[in-house]
Amino acid sequence: MKQSSEKQIKEKTAALLVQISRDDGEDGESNSIQNQKVLLTKIAKEKGYADLQVFSDDGITGTTMNRPGFKAMIREIERGNIGAVFVKDLSRLGRNYREVGYYTEDFFPDHDVRFVSVSDGIDTAEGEDEFAPFRNIMNEWYSKDISKKRRISNKVRGSLGEPLSPPPYGYLKDPENPKRWIIDEDAAAVVRKIYEMTLNGYGLGEIIRALDKDGIVTPSYYWRSKGINRGGLKAGQSPTLWQISTIQKTLSLQEYCGDIINFKTFSKSYRNKKRIENETENMAIFLDVHKPIIDRATWEKVQKMRGTRKKRPKVQQQRSIFSGFLKCADCSTNLSYHFNQRNHSIKYFNCSNNNNSRGCESTHYIREDFITEIVIKEVQRLTCFANEYEDDFVKAIIGHSMKIAESERCQKQRELDGLCLRDRELDILFGRIYEDNVTGKISDERFAKLTMMYEKEQGEISGKLKILRSELKDGNRELYTADTFLEIVRRYTNIQELSQRMVAELIDHIDVHRIEKAGEESTQRVTIYYYCIGSFTVPDWNNIPDIDIILPTRKGVAVSYSPVQMVS
Repeated sequence: MKQSSEKQIKEKTAALLVQISRDDGEDGESNSIQNQKVLLTKIAKEKGYADLQVFSDDGITGTTMNRPGFKAMIREIERGNIGAVFVKDLSRLGRNYREVGYYTEDFFPDHDVRFVSVSDGIDTAEGEDEFAPFRNIMNEWYSKDISKKRRISNKVRGSLGEPLSPPPYGYLKDPENPKRWIIDEDAAAVVRKIYEMTLNGYGLGEIIRALDKDGIVTPSYYWRSKGINRGGLKAGQSPTLWQISTIQKTLSLQEYCGDIINFKTFSKSYRNKKRIENETENMAIFLDVHKPIIDRATWEKVQKMRGTRKKRPKVQQQRSIFSGFLKCADCSTNLSYHFNQRNHSIKYFNCSNNNNSRGCESTHYIREDFITEIVIKEVQRLTCFANEYEDDFVKAIIGHSMKIAESERCQKQRELDGLCLRDRELDILFGRIYEDNVTGKISDERFAKLTMMYEKEQGEISGKLKILRSELKDGNRELYTADTFLEIVRRYTNIQELSQRMVAELIDHIDVHRIEKAGEESTQRVTIYYYCIGSFTVPDWNNIPDIDIILPTRKGVAVSYSPVQMVS
């Protein structure tokens, strides 16, 4: 670390880093940008700093360090213009304990920067704080917990048909009910114009030129003129210069038919904010929720004319509460929902990969009324267990979660050991081919090819080892809070019928196995995976109701179900 006098440091600028995001929840007011500025200005001046510069990140999550204000501050530090950094608390610096640890323990000391976290009582000019790493871990845990709760909330809301994304260009949120959209007539007229021109044979470039000629501003400028902050504006961009991608998106949105489509994208974790396009089977469609801008027939015709129509979710007038929850136990694909063509009252699920290139050897067929009866009975057993044997229920959940965590840890450790073994083998192989090359047993060309191949494999192994070691170091799988799950289970005591909300809150997914034939009998296993705790079998104790479900499917044929006790 560089050594500078206290006077030299104070002659430099002090950076006041202020940040707030949705992660702050109810603390948002006390953590407001303005309150942070006032507090940090006061503290910095008390410590002798006169030249202050504020770096602000308003509305950006602390789980990422890729924030404009933070990055601007780092650039100034690298230029040697910053002598101290002031934050209200460590979570304002970030909620990623590894990244925060790097900046507080390596980057700031290397650049001779004093770091002050007011609420945490940290001031590196007065010595190191041994508890800072633990505060960083708790800050990241807080973001992880908030993310988990938000995912559960979004899953429930989205499954009930509440739109999870802001309304597209042409719609506005209903002032009387923000969960519904109403038509914005000015923007809707532009949407209709784009569809009409497409139907009349105009190409994308011709549509863009027509909109520019008519002085019609882009959606980003339009929203800004209405006081709606949706982003997307670029410096120096012409207000009437539409992008081809914007026209393409406008022509592809099924929402203009009056539908709501949820779960179009997902992110892998709370740390990784990149949105990934979801499989169509995992989306949820709700028809005719709001007034359409484009009638469905016109929209379908435009898709056909464009010839770029991607595979979209099948439009169904009636959606099962199990859609998106039933999975093929062999290929993990979501089972498709159908009804019998001759008898529409018979509704069922099956695997669409049967007999296709993905090679599912069985249909994994299951009737909707059959799986409904199974889930009702299993939830009744679960709620009865929770009420009759509460202490045992809580212990079982915690123990079950710990077993899952240990199983995952052992699997990762075995994978790590295998990769380490292969890495050592490659070192030995490299040594052998080097000796063979020196002695002339293999040519230089062959040696170069083998070297390149081994180095490539070792590079891939190195990346995998880094990820596995990090995951093992970070600790076990986060255990689901037993009290929280118990509260949800109690909510559905004495249920007699299922609801979409109940399925969304309790169940992560259900594996449907292939039918196994043994002589004249056929059996089919169904495994329910509860949200956050995985598969769980209720014990056959006193007062726990038995399950004996028999459902006639056709003349002379019936299917039955009984729970299988899992071996611990």
